[in-house]
Amino acid sequence: MQSIKKYMPLAFLFLIYMAVFITQPAIIQNIWHYSFDDGTYSHAFLIPIIIVYLYGALFKEHQLIINEKINYLILLITLILAFFLTLASLIQIPIGFRLALPLFITALIATVFKPTFKVLFPSLFLVFLLPIWGVLTLFLQKLSTVTVSYIMGLSGIPIYVEGNLISIPAGVFEIADGCSGLRYLIVSLAISSLFVFLNIRKKSYALTFIFIAILGALITNWIRITALIVIGHLTNMESELMQDHNSFGWYLYVPFMISLFYFGQKFVDESVGMKAHIPQKDRTSWSSSLSISLVVILLFSQGSRTLLIDQKNEQSKLCEQPPTNVPLPTMYNYTSLCVTEETDYLEINYLYDGASIEGSLHFYMNSFTPENWKIEHSDEVAGWNSLTMSKNSLKYKVEYRFRVGAQNLTRKSELKKVRLSEVLRGNYSSSLIWRINKI
Repeated sequence: MQSIKKYMPLAFLFLIYMAVFITQPAIIQNIWHYSFDDGTYSHAFLIPIIIVYLYGALFKEHQLIINEKINYLILLITLILAFFLTLASLIQIPIGFRLALPLFITALIATVFKPTFKVLFPSLFLVFLLPIWGVLTLFLQKLSTVTVSYIMGLSGIPIYVEGNLISIPAGVFEIADGCSGLRYLIVSLAISSLFVFLNIRKKSYALTFIFIAILGALITNWIRITALIVIGHLTNMESELMQDHNSFGWYLYVPFMISLFYFGQKFVDESVGMKAHIPQKDRTSWSSSLSISLVVILLFSQGSRTLLIDQKNEQSKLCEQPPTNVPLPTMYNYTSLCVTEETDYLEINYLYDGASIEGSLHFYMNSFTPENWKIEHSDEVAGWNSLTMSKNSLKYKVEYRFRVGAQNLTRKSELKKVRLSEVLRGNYSSSLIWRINKI
């Protein structure tokens, strides 16, 4: 019996994580698709392993102390985060539910265990595998372009810079998303924060170490791009590195990280460590905190999403294929599509019932600018976005707007705000109405 009680903290952690993963399948799948299947987050597979190691160390040092009493403030925070998690998934705001998930898990752990920073750090460490860091890409691209252009200006190799394109006599290099250095930055932040957590106590040392890690990641990427351009110039773009430049970056980055750890030893505080605590003899009220945590999970589970979104749309099938020779938006994950021919125009309705976590009008890949069509004029007229566009000898007038509940909208920026109010009323559907009139 005593041996069973010994492993109770680990059992509680396992139950919390499993309950969240089982009840939030859509969010877990979303994170898996955009993190573990994305080259930028190729380090994501290491994060769970690190977290398991940290929990093992906490358990070994008796840091996982079960709460004897319910902390009602933490319980309130947990309920708020649970509500926000559910609401963000219903409104389909990716950054909202992605960030809310590790915070929710952290709050649940704080309801069961004594909420010290060491105990909460492993669940917060999940932030480094979340696909939320893309907002830095554009800034890092511009920074890399400016820096590399300056370095190349010192090399004597003639270059011409236009946007994020760097042209040399031998060819053109594009500093695209993958060349922004984001992947190195995320890894540096993850590893440096872990090193600080385990080894450094003084704040000035910690900030210095993290700053060096960030700066080193950026410099490594700039050296990688510059070296590739120089190699391309010397080999007339025939080097194999022109195709496999990602591996080349890691060859440069790994030695930097090894050097960083060697340098970081100077900041290590030998007194830092997980202080051992004497295991508590008996926790008679441990079940209350865990029970409340599991109840919170079940009340706000992603599994209830299907029960909440039970509306049946009359147009639940593909009524008709739209014509291919007219200007159309690029839309993904819609529930149904209906084409209606009127006397003066052709109307296409892209319906989203809200059941899919990625089935929304503001899905990041949706585009309301028809591909390969030239927009000659755009305006907002009588509650419609009006576009005049042409391609070859064809010319069309397009009108489109969004419908959320009973409201018609013309601006994409208004969608999330209106959808929030509609979701609170129990309405989860939205649609794009696209009208085409040949001129």
